[in-house]
Parts: sequence; C-alpha cells; structure tokens
Amino acid sequence: MKVLIAVFITLVAVVHGESCTGAQVEAVGFTSQDATIVTKIAYIADFTLSCSNGAKDISLYAETVDGIVGVARSVDGLKYQVSWVEDAATAVSGERPIKLYDDQGYAALRKAQRGNEDTSTVQPIATINLYHPGAYRGPWVQSETMAIIAAIFVYYYALTQKTRLMA
Repeated sequence: MKVLIAVFITLVAVVHGESCTGAQVEAVGFTSQDATIVTKIAYIADFTLSCSNGAKDISLYAETVDGIVGVARSVDGLKYQVSWVEDAATAVSGERPIKLYDDQGYAALRKAQRGNEDTSTVQPIATINLYHPGAYRGPWVQSETMAIIAAIFVYYYALTQKTRLMA
C-alpha cells in the first residue's frame, strides 16, 4: 500500500508541470524571404528560456498570428523552437509578436477563449518579436516581356531603316 501511495505521489509530481517566473528569453528568428517559388512564408523562432525560479523542461505554448501552437523543446531541454506558415500573398513585412505561455497560462488563455472573454488579460511568461523584412516576389517586369519589347523595337528600327534606304 505504501508503494502504491509513493507511486501515486510521484506520478502527480511528474504530471504537474512547473511554472516559470521571471522568464528571460534570448531568441533568434528566421523567415522565408523568396516568394517567387514558394506559396507559403515560414516563420521560425529559436530561443532559450531561463527562469528565475530555476524551472526546467517546461512545456510551452505560443500565441502567434496563426493561432496557438505548441513549442518544440530540444532533448536537453535548454532550447525551444516555434514555427508557423502564412500564405505569401497575405504575408506582410514587420514585427510579429509571439507570446509564450506555460501550462497554467495556456489553461487560462483557453478558458478565456472558450468564455469569449478578453484574452489580453492573460499575461504571457515572455514575448518574442520576430521581424519579417518582406518577401521578394520577383521583378516588376518579367524577362520574357522585356525580350518581346526588345524584339518589337529591333523589328521597327530595321523596318524604318529599310524604308529609308528604299526611298
């Protein structure tokens, strides 16, 4: 019986996630910048998280413009990554805020969403700003169009020179 109680207490301790207080985040962000051959722009933020209370291996969730997504954690539990995609046609340049939540913050956020309450009252443990400089969508004038215009110009010039010589 004592073993069963000890196992139960251990399971409760393992299942109950730690909470991070005084979070410090160091982040590096990446975005797709060439929209000529892709239809979606990828946003990736790699970051490390250190908590003032020493909490480690924290399950994190991120609120992005795409909605709430899970945050991937490295095997050693020191690095995290969040990513999402947007259509290249609708992606705009500028800052993208990423709000990070631990288990308690995520539960409070979901509760506020289900109750149609204001989600800005739920405070994230940290916020990352990911900058997207914009995506290159190709030249304004395609090279095929320029070749056709050049061919028409050469033909016109040759024709006018021929008529001058014949006259």
